[in-house]
Amino acid sequence: MNSIAENAYKVFGKMSKRRYSSRISSTLRESCFFVDPTKFAEKQNVRSWISSLVRENQSIEAINLFKTMLKNEQKPNYVTVLSVIRAAEKWQSMVRGIHGFTIKMGFELELPVVTALVGVYSVWDMDSAWQLFNDTKDKDVILWSAMASTCVKSGEYVEAIELFRRMLFCGVEPNYVSFVGIVPACANLGALRVGKEIHAYTIKILFISHVNIQNSLVDMYAKCGSLKTSVTVFRGIEKKDLVSWRTMIHGCVENDHFSEALRLFSEMRYCCFEPDEGVIREVIGALSQLNEIKIGECFLSFVLKQGYLGSVSVVTALVHMFGGFGDIESARSLFDCLKPKDLIAWSTMIAAYAQNECPSNALDIYRLMQSANEKPNEIIYVSLIQACSSMAAEDIGEGIHGQVIKSGNTSNAFLISSLIDMYCRFGRISQGEAIFSECPNRDLICWSSMINGYGINGHGNEALQCFLNMLNSGIKPNDVVFVSVLSTCSHCGLEYEGWNWFHAMKERYGVTPKLAHYACMVDMLSRQGNIEEAFEFVNNMPIEADKRIWGTLLAGCRKTCVSVEISDIVSKQLIALELEKNS
Repeated sequence: MNSIAENAYKVFGKMSKRRYSSRISSTLRESCFFVDPTKFAEKQNVRSWISSLVRENQSIEAINLFKTMLKNEQKPNYVTVLSVIRAAEKWQSMVRGIHGFTIKMGFELELPVVTALVGVYSVWDMDSAWQLFNDTKDKDVILWSAMASTCVKSGEYVEAIELFRRMLFCGVEPNYVSFVGIVPACANLGALRVGKEIHAYTIKILFISHVNIQNSLVDMYAKCGSLKTSVTVFRGIEKKDLVSWRTMIHGCVENDHFSEALRLFSEMRYCCFEPDEGVIREVIGALSQLNEIKIGECFLSFVLKQGYLGSVSVVTALVHMFGGFGDIESARSLFDCLKPKDLIAWSTMIAAYAQNECPSNALDIYRLMQSANEKPNEIIYVSLIQACSSMAAEDIGEGIHGQVIKSGNTSNAFLISSLIDMYCRFGRISQGEAIFSECPNRDLICWSSMINGYGINGHGNEALQCFLNMLNSGIKPNDVVFVSVLSTCSHCGLEYEGWNWFHAMKERYGVTPKLAHYACMVDMLSRQGNIEEAFEFVNNMPIEADKRIWGTLLAGCRKTCVSVEISDIVSKQLIALELEKNS
């Protein structure tokens, strides 16, 4: 601290000459920076000028005015120093210089100054923030709350909760800001029990009526997976604001209750609340997941009417939605309206083409992106690699691989997985193995891609051996890996192994079979000509078969001599599903 104090004035002495802001009047410029030293002492409102400049986000002007005060030997009070700390928060060395100045002036015991310094230091030096906090003896509730909030912003959620407990132990009564700051720590940790305790405490000390606290609790319960309680808290808010509605709608989307999210949006509109961009994006996300094409088209009209066509984030969400619907023309039309386009928009359009089996269009968008001097990120590379895989464009795929290496993204798990998948789909399994073997930290995604790569190339034994190696390395399989394993068994005629792993899913690894796993088993039985057994398997499934499963069964019926009765039943099921979809 002493070294900081000794060099305090040097920081201000080395500051460059000010650059004028277009928002500051010429009179203020002159009075601030071209003053007569003899007249400067007569100015009694310089301190208020500094505070005013900080409030108007004119940080450079405020700092330079403070510099002029020091040159003219005018002593600032701690309120002025507080304003300058806020003005200098972007410049690390300057903050340290001002910190030293506060020590030299004896302001280091002023709690508002300490609180401001804690907030600024926490952005880039949590150790210094903690040191300041711990060195302060008589902490007030504002300092405690500020330190807890900085912990939450820095991702130190456990420390934030422990700090809150220490505050209560020290006999400091929390205010409503304390609760608003600490509840997100419980939300991000998924600490439902602690969150409930804090909720109970807010009721006990009569702070529960604050809408900000209630909004935080709604978010916390939703993030902890207790959506029912989240809705209860939401319904109990007497004066809901836009944040209340946005938080509840987001909670429903986050917990896969998409229809409920749409109902809440309708209710919000009925209550005369106009949605903001955040709410609009949440609704678009819910529509995307529900695959509600007609409602999505109607909602597009609403978005246009509300004037959100100029919002990059909203239009990008719409591009993603229509791409998911398979309406690639609408997606492209919206994309073309975007000016300017950010990297997320380019990535979304490329992904939409790649996922809708329009790989050449995806590559065209990539070329347009390059002409706009935009550099691709990992997500774009993954979409491009998928496009190359779809159109068997080996040369272009190798070129993309080269760009990935050049960009230094070779450690990204999704990229490595996509490259393994691409080369295996090209039939170049040795190249896929080479990329897999060079991967230093093989995660579940990489293992799954390599297993699937062996399977699609007819190397069933190698695929199962790869799966065993994964298990021996301590990685727990998930449902996606089991799809790769069962699909391999189906394609390679490994019926005995397929049944063994299908039963082991639930019994040994706790993975509940989904439609994709049942589809693999139906496909395996159909390929072996066991149509009657496959039909019986479908009828005994704990979940309703979809079009894919009935379609696989019908294809097996056509290849094998089976009873007409089974073929008729399977055909009727497919027709019924198609009619249901069209209705």
